[in-house]
Amino acid sequence: MAELPALILSLDWSDGTTTWQDGVNGPTEEMLDNTPDEKGSQDFLRPIEPYSKKEISWLCKMAGWLVESKDPEMYRQYKNKKICLKSLPENYRLYEHVKLPGPGTDGKPRIDTYLYGHPKGPRKRYRSAADFQPHFVWMATDPSKNPENCRCRVCSGRAVPDTPEPPNSPTPPRNIPIVVAREKPVPVAKNMPATRSAQTAASGTVTRRTTAMPAISHPVTRRSISNAMRPRSSTPVTAPAAPVLIPAAPILPTSPPFPVHLLDSSPTATERALHAAPGPYVFRPGELVWCQCTEAWSLGIIVSGPEAGPSQVANSPQQSYTVQVLKSPLEAELSSPYPGITVVSLRPWLAWSTPDLNNAPLRTILTYDDVAWEQYRGVRGLEVDASIMKSRDIDSSYNLIDKLQYSHGDFYAGVFYGAEKLWVGDTVRLKRHAAPNLINGTEIMVIAGIQDTRMQSSTGISRSTITDVTILGDIYVHVTYPASAPPSPIPEWLPQRLVRETTFRNRVTAGHPQQPQMSTWKLLHAAQTIRLEDIKGRWYESSLLIPYLKGREHYTQTLQSGTWDEVATQMNEMGNAGQAAVRGWCRTGKRDDVLTTSVPHTFSLEKGEIEVGMEGLALHHPHNPNLLHNAHRELVDLTGDDDDEPAAQQQQQQQQQQQDQGRVGTYGLEETEDPEADDAFMRQMQLDVASFLKDPGDSFYGSL
Repeated sequence: MAELPALILSLDWSDGTTTWQDGVNGPTEEMLDNTPDEKGSQDFLRPIEPYSKKEISWLCKMAGWLVESKDPEMYRQYKNKKICLKSLPENYRLYEHVKLPGPGTDGKPRIDTYLYGHPKGPRKRYRSAADFQPHFVWMATDPSKNPENCRCRVCSGRAVPDTPEPPNSPTPPRNIPIVVAREKPVPVAKNMPATRSAQTAASGTVTRRTTAMPAISHPVTRRSISNAMRPRSSTPVTAPAAPVLIPAAPILPTSPPFPVHLLDSSPTATERALHAAPGPYVFRPGELVWCQCTEAWSLGIIVSGPEAGPSQVANSPQQSYTVQVLKSPLEAELSSPYPGITVVSLRPWLAWSTPDLNNAPLRTILTYDDVAWEQYRGVRGLEVDASIMKSRDIDSSYNLIDKLQYSHGDFYAGVFYGAEKLWVGDTVRLKRHAAPNLINGTEIMVIAGIQDTRMQSSTGISRSTITDVTILGDIYVHVTYPASAPPSPIPEWLPQRLVRETTFRNRVTAGHPQQPQMSTWKLLHAAQTIRLEDIKGRWYESSLLIPYLKGREHYTQTLQSGTWDEVATQMNEMGNAGQAAVRGWCRTGKRDDVLTTSVPHTFSLEKGEIEVGMEGLALHHPHNPNLLHNAHRELVDLTGDDDDEPAAQQQQQQQQQQQDQGRVGTYGLEETEDPEADDAFMRQMQLDVASFLKDPGDSFYGSL
């Protein structure tokens, strides 16, 4: 006999309110304050996380009682494991009352649960799911919606004690096979908000919630809606429409809006696994980065990453990358990739802001490809300006990666977004208007799906004010709490890198001498759909970047003091440098298209022309096998002169320049061999990290 599908009940009416007598219908600010008193004791309320274990328990109990009262036969089929309410009735919220006695005081720690939202006010709260059950059944079944018909303790005014919970109360669903009849997908308008409708998994057993992207939602048959809750009686019943039953899986995280096995069998599966796992990969092939390939900082493209293996350490100085530096067409054909560039000599593109162009005539030209480069041959600083212009073009570009073979939508495993490569499963930072209630700049999204929503396909390179790429995922915010409070576990389903970094952060901040703190990630929005351009950029581990952005001495001091320097709030956002809001986003067919003539014409990131081995570096150039050994000419010195002349001639010119007026470098410092000046330059670069010069409003997220 086939196992029955899981059922989720959806209640379409609620009497709950969020306000009462011009105030909040819930705990006051004072009640939410968890500050210890003079004896160190704590007495406060805190909201219960959506879809936490405790809330799921409430939802399953209420749903079970409702089905039992209306269809005992169906309840006997589903009881204990397969019935759950989609969410609490609208405007009802769960809170925990936490009491923690201070050191040396009497009493034991205690946590009680309360449900707020009844229209009679916050003092009329429910003490348990059983206490709330009569009121919930009344909301679902009374056609008149007359509270006088409700038999609950609050509405009736009777002092009814909490009803013991029956031993057969439904428990949160676990390992429930999802069974859905395949029907023709319902067309959904573009940019339609994501729903929490659940979707079938590809096959087998599912232990977490799967939700559908709007474009591929599968309708429930009319019979399943109209008959599932119908009483087994011939007597006419005048009751409101029955709650909708939706086949669903357990709660979190949101699963991809396509069969998961498509990701496992895609050509990028190995690369995605390497980038997701804690290990050596900080930067990814094809990404634009700041690089110090010799003595000067440049802008370049990652060609390949470090060797993958258990012995590699993510921030080890020994791990190395191969980088192709960006050039003008006048020099690009003579350039070649730099191998052996360590993480010490690399920075994310969004860590620093590009300086102004050295040559004023170029400042009025929007794109790299619009420049008549031959007219500027021999002009000083041209290679610096060329790399800056091309990097800005890349910043406002995007192209989709690895289309999945799925007939119900154009889904992809990844996307090049500006300077960075994003994968399904990645953690990304969000711009302030990406979704409601983003308030402090620490919000992140875990990507569950990447979909191309273009109505018409196009070929070649095109620009548009929008990307027509939507991202599905769960949005979380970072929250802290006193180390003495009951622990709030870090959701285990979050990406490994995020979990490990948060765990390490907690070990650090728990040691603060005055205010020891812990932290976790709180769900804000499940199955949220945003635009690609709503993403600021990748999320990076502070433990990997802060030692290099601010110095290891600073990093060590913060660890020893129990404080945490969060790099995520100190990074720029994609599209600002390239003025995407004004110029539009440039869509290309593949990553190589946006590089154009800034790299040799034989250069390619596509497999077959430059092959990147996952076990280490394996480069092959079709025209010059020894190309890697001829890598001294592509230096783009963002701190000074870029002429590729013999050292003696360069030294002679530098002496002449110092005698005349002294050349001003990109960051406003004279070029000199004075070590103090070099130190000053590096300090200036650190001050320029994440400087929000384009949009002063970005101070909302902070900066270095």
